[in-house]
Amino acid sequence: MPLLHQEPPARIDDLDVLLGIAMALEAEAVLRYGQLAVLMDQRGETDTAATFRGLMAEEEVHTTAIGRWASDLGRAAPDGGSFLWLLPPDIATSWDDLVDRTRLTPYQALSLAVVNEQRAFAFYSHIAAGTGDDAVRRHAESLAREELGHAALLRRERRKAFHRQNGGGAKPARADSPAALDRLAHSLLAAAAAGHAALSERLAAAGDAAGAALLTDIAREEAAMAGDGPAAHPPTDAGATADPWSAAIAITERLAESFADVAATATDEVVLGHALTLQETTIRHLARLASSHYSS
Repeated sequence: MPLLHQEPPARIDDLDVLLGIAMALEAEAVLRYGQLAVLMDQRGETDTAATFRGLMAEEEVHTTAIGRWASDLGRAAPDGGSFLWLLPPDIATSWDDLVDRTRLTPYQALSLAVVNEQRAFAFYSHIAAGTGDDAVRRHAESLAREELGHAALLRRERRKAFHRQNGGGAKPARADSPAALDRLAHSLLAAAAAGHAALSERLAAAGDAAGAALLTDIAREEAAMAGDGPAAHPPTDAGATADPWSAAIAITERLAESFADVAATATDEVVLGHALTLQETTIRHLARLASSHYSS
């Protein structure tokens, strides 16, 4: 199912309009994260409430930054309320449904937040792909990357909530030395490369030549990053899902989360730097996949 059921109503070639859209999206996020923080507090889920309050504070910083951005461009600070009608209706509808539920788990709240950050990413990607103005394209792409970063953070919090809800689970990835990270990275990247290569073949067989080429390119880069050695078997679900695109994105999301886990627990500066580099590259792959899939 596509993340957006309605594309932007018109091509956006005006920075003032993009600024207004950005302000409206950030203001909506501030409101909704605040509502979710209150709901989680009421349910005694203080960790999840703190996560949403932190996201609300970050979105408030972004609204201030958009105002400064407008000032730097010689424009008045945009009134986000005037641009709410341009926002994807999927976002507001899903938020309303969520906060109206009488029973709401942290996992459900974080899952919806992930999807809506991805919807915002898809929305900015549509704008960037459709505009004829270079400045609008650059800024829309930058805003899209920010939303993708928010989604990555929320996916990690969602995984923690899942483990709390289900009594534990797989431990986060760790590496205590550069050699340990090299071994871990080889295993993870080789598995991801094998999975993406298998999914590329499925897309090619289905007639999606562009998608197959993209997955092949990503698989090759992952294999090169993995270095020499026997390739791991592809993930068991790589060929089982009915949607190769969703499977490819899921593989990349798990890879990015693993490197983020290593970076979060690193006590060695070399390990930290390498883990962040690997995460950055994987996030770039995720952006390419998401942009191609969600804007198609």
